[in-house]
Amino acid sequence: MATGQTLLALAAIVLLSIVTMGIRQMNVQSVTNTVESQHTSDALNFGRDISERVHTFSTRYFDFDNLYGGCTNDSFDLEDIDNNCRFTRDSMTGENFVAALLVGSEEDITIGNATQTGRLVTIRIFSDRDGDSEFRAEYRTILTNLTP
Repeated sequence: MATGQTLLALAAIVLLSIVTMGIRQMNVQSVTNTVESQHTSDALNFGRDISERVHTFSTRYFDFDNLYGGCTNDSFDLEDIDNNCRFTRDSMTGENFVAALLVGSEEDITIGNATQTGRLVTIRIFSDRDGDSEFRAEYRTILTNLTP
C-alpha cells in the first residue's frame, strides 16, 4: 500500500470514530433528558397527589388546621421544615421526593361572587439525593371550609 492510501485509510478510520462518538453522545444525552423528564413528571404527580390529599380536608377543615396549621415555615431548606409538614415518596426511577407544606393564615377568599373562609396551601416538592435536596416544583392550592 502506498503512503497516500495509508493516510486515506487512517483518515477514514478517524472520521468513522468521530461519527460514532457523536452518535453515542447523542444517545447518552437523549437517555439523560428522558430520565430527567421522568423525574420532573414524577415530582409533579407527587405534588398533585398531595394537593388532592389537602382537598380531602375541605369537609374536615378543622382537622386540617389541627394537623397542619403549624406548617408556616417558608423555607426552601428541608432541614428547617418540621417533619409533620413533610411527605415522602420514592419514584419508580429511584428518585426520593419530599413534599413540604406551607399553610397560610386563614382569610376570606373570593371565588367568583362567593366569599368563603380558607387557606392558601403551598406544596413544594424537592428531590432528595443522599441528603442533598434540589427544588423541583411548587403547587399552590386553596383549601376552603366546606364543613356543614
